[in-house]
Amino acid sequence: MLRVVTWNCRAGGFRYKAEHVAGLHADLLAVQEVERLDQVLVFGGEQQPTYRDRIADPVFPRRAIGVFSYTGLEMRAVDVAAPLCAFRRYVATMDGLEFNVIATWTAATKDSATSYRQAHEGIQAHSEWICERPTVLLGDLNDNASYRGTRWSDLMALLKPLGLMSAYHEFFREAPGSETRPTHFYRGDETRPFHLDYCFLPAEWLSHITAVRVGEFSPEWKKVSDHVPLIVDLDL
Repeated sequence: MLRVVTWNCRAGGFRYKAEHVAGLHADLLAVQEVERLDQVLVFGGEQQPTYRDRIADPVFPRRAIGVFSYTGLEMRAVDVAAPLCAFRRYVATMDGLEFNVIATWTAATKDSATSYRQAHEGIQAHSEWICERPTVLLGDLNDNASYRGTRWSDLMALLKPLGLMSAYHEFFREAPGSETRPTHFYRGDETRPFHLDYCFLPAEWLSHITAVRVGEFSPEWKKVSDHVPLIVDLDL
């Protein structure tokens, strides 16, 4: 079994908010808007991550992508020498299965246009690497197929030839732009729901999905973040 989770913790404080997702026991957890963790030894919750990695844009160091495991999943960061802050690559190993991981957040730089460009150009630049082994791409894309512009269609044009498909849309048989389960409530406003968080999987993994869940935006959760986790379970 493999559990993959992506969540935007909103405005930092992940060291304390971690207790709200630690119980998910995610093999792979990508979190956006993570604060600096240099001096953090203990995270909120009884269970502590067994792996953690974070790198930020030097001119926007307060918020970044964080990648964690709560189960001992072996992970190795690939972009060590010249990392892209909005497009982080890893190789993960679990029970003999080796696969790629791409964690992305299209607001990881001071200029959002740069973040989108990094995400799109990262896919183009590393298409051969993506095809070397099964690849999971996940994160907060800050986009939806119903929005104006070409960012979504441009992204799909890049992912489709690589055989990467959205776990949510395949599992629930919903068309992009017509999602019935929002992952984001703008500034905590329940009347302004959006679906912005995604997990893309190799086409050959889709039949192995056992469950896809979107967290509940309860009054208690509202105090933690205006995003809820997207959780994907696979039997590989």
